[in-house]
Amino acid sequence: MRRLAAALALCATMIGCAESSATFTLPTTDTNVAGTFSLVAANGQPLPLVAQITQSEQWNLSADKLVLDPAGTWSEATTYTVLTLASGATRDTVANTIGTYAIANGQINFIVTTAPGGAFTGSVTGKTLTLLYSGGTFSYTR
Repeated sequence: MRRLAAALALCATMIGCAESSATFTLPTTDTNVAGTFSLVAANGQPLPLVAQITQSEQWNLSADKLVLDPAGTWSEATTYTVLTLASGATRDTVANTIGTYAIANGQINFIVTTAPGGAFTGSVTGKTLTLLYSGGTFSYTR
């Protein structure tokens, strides 16, 4: 989903890339990567994270769940708590993204099949999933 891709890219930019993908090397992935993973940190910063600020709203990334199916597909549900700056009111919204993945050369290669598409890499070691996306490092746990 465009909103997810834009928000994660903004999130990676706004929190800084202390562990940018340019300097971070993925560990060799386990072969059994299937499971449900919850985001715990982006570039070392715990949730919630400011993903985007407009003139009227602040979008906070409050949760992200990534499910890797053994058949080579994945789905993601990203929850944002949106703060209306003028009133202080909040609402939750969920963005869903899907795609496929394959393991090659010791890493997981993800393809986003939801418009506008895209690709990123990751690895699973034990209970930890690490993703390199848009210059940021995202850490998940099972």
